[in-house]
Amino acid sequence: MALIIGLISSKSGAETKTTYIRMSVALVVFFILGLYIREFIYKLYDDIRKKEEKERKIEEQIAKNENQDVKHTVDYRVDENTSEANINEANINTEKGEKLYDEEFTPLNVNSVKINKDRSK
Repeated sequence: MALIIGLISSKSGAETKTTYIRMSVALVVFFILGLYIREFIYKLYDDIRKKEEKERKIEEQIAKNENQDVKHTVDYRVDENTSEANINEANINTEKGEKLYDEEFTPLNVNSVKINKDRSK
């Protein structure tokens, strides 16, 4: 830029002392401007790097939370008293798609099985 200022000043017929002063001022101004721009770019780079690091940590935390076994207590019984209050009391997570089943399932009670000893052959 100092060269361009020097050429323009010499073409316009300015004194050499004035031309040198203009060139010196231009050098100082552009040097300071360059320092400012360089500092701005470094700050921008650091901000982007910190943001990416923060996002990476958040993603790792989410992945860690998803890998943990989550125990749910679900009431599989359905009756006429099923309401929003009963669902909340049973700790059923309806946001994740856990729903009450349509039928009630009760396992076979082995203690109540009667063996018929009188067999007719």
